[in-house]
Amino acid sequence: MNEVFVPAAKVRPEPPFARHIFVADGWLLCRDGDFLHRGNRFPGGAIGSSHYLGELGGEPVGVHALATQAEVPGCEWRGLRNLLGRVDESLFALAGRAVQVVNWDSDHRFCGRCGSPTDYHASERARECPRCHLTAYPRISPCVIMLVIKGEECLLARHTHHRHRLFTALAGFVEPGESAEQALVREVAEEVSVEVGPVQYVASQSWPFPGQLMLGYLAHWAGGDIRVDGEEIAEADWFHYRALPEVPPAETLSGRLIRTFAEIAARGAG
Repeated sequence: MNEVFVPAAKVRPEPPFARHIFVADGWLLCRDGDFLHRGNRFPGGAIGSSHYLGELGGEPVGVHALATQAEVPGCEWRGLRNLLGRVDESLFALAGRAVQVVNWDSDHRFCGRCGSPTDYHASERARECPRCHLTAYPRISPCVIMLVIKGEECLLARHTHHRHRLFTALAGFVEPGESAEQALVREVAEEVSVEVGPVQYVASQSWPFPGQLMLGYLAHWAGGDIRVDGEEIAEADWFHYRALPEVPPAETLSGRLIRTFAEIAARGAG
């Protein structure tokens, strides 16, 4: 599909959707692997809240929240990770947007400050408290993901929560008061006790697990030996670009950083 999705931060009252996404418990209803549906009603039961997401190929797209994963003939429920690598990057971002909007709506039905029921904002994607006026927008958490490089080698780590031997770049959340670059330096030092020097921004990626914005960097090693923290990182080592272990797919920002480094190193070696 070559249609371009144009996201919208503003809301529209009762928009006539041309494309529909159905979400229940964080899962998407799919038909033959496609999570976008046509038609103006859900074939499996009642719809809860509905939200306008933006335009796909000039047509309005909406997401509908369902209470349960109803059985629909010819369809199956799939998680976001099941779609990763099976749909193109723009459609995966749209699926992630749909799930995140539904999660935000569910999580902020009541005010986090005074506990009162919240109302929808008249024009923005937000819920606001009529009593204390606290406004809750969809939460996006900035994260840094960095590939530490040293000559023709890169530092890859296996996280403690990975059951199989998948090695990836280091990553971590940006703390209050930090810049992305400060967070990068801190996370590398905390996780593997290595110092880094110059950094190069590569790309960003929305990562809806559950709601991160990943900022990707290449970071040059400046000193220190690898010592893993043992809490988040189970093992880490230097790997030559020609002898990489199992790494994340190219659809992930980690995979893109690793492949970018390998291409740069190969050109330098040639």
